[in-house]
Amino acid sequence: MKRYLTPETLATKDLSGLFPGDSLKLHTHQIQGRAIEEIERNFEEDEDLQKESLIEAQQTAGFHEIELRNAIGAHFNHMFLWSILDAPGAIEGKEPVGKLKELVDKHFSGYEGLRESFAKAVNQRVLPGWVWLGFIPANGQLVITQTNNEDNTLMHGIALVQCVPIIGIDLWEHAYFSQFGGDKNAYLERFWAHVNWGKVSHRFEATILPTGKPAPIHPEELI
Repeated sequence: MKRYLTPETLATKDLSGLFPGDSLKLHTHQIQGRAIEEIERNFEEDEDLQKESLIEAQQTAGFHEIELRNAIGAHFNHMFLWSILDAPGAIEGKEPVGKLKELVDKHFSGYEGLRESFAKAVNQRVLPGWVWLGFIPANGQLVITQTNNEDNTLMHGIALVQCVPIIGIDLWEHAYFSQFGGDKNAYLERFWAHVNWGKVSHRFEATILPTGKPAPIHPEELI
């Protein structure tokens, strides 16, 4: 696994509308930074961890002690989050397009239906964790599901619904409480304004749909 992200990497991506002030630094410097440190502490003793890609490490995270599992998940989850978000003025599309749009229309009766179903899952979430829109390759279905803490839908034996993540939202209180006063709906509304659906749709059509596997996260997507 490589250390793809340093806190400075996000300096040119303006996510202040979603994570204003020091809240983005909290994610990158503290939460993700500590996760990277925990992973690196285990490198010398874990040859498999050295060889695995970030995505492969998610699939085997359940074999590790909880501290390392949480670190592996936190690193991927935040890398994934940064890859799907952009400043509103830089996004390439405000709704799903192409093959992803076709499946959204099929399973949720359109984008507004997706947003309503996603909002329901977000508001039902009580414990720290994430809510995801995912794709199940075996049956071609889109699903909305949840994971606890820093788990994600790629983790074998951990995720209740294993699927390829398409979008995901952080529902730890530090992600929305201070800047949105605990109002999940306000947080989610701002989240939608920062999702780059053009990029997400391209990733789905070019990689996820034909291979059934997650698209690699490239460092240039994060800036």
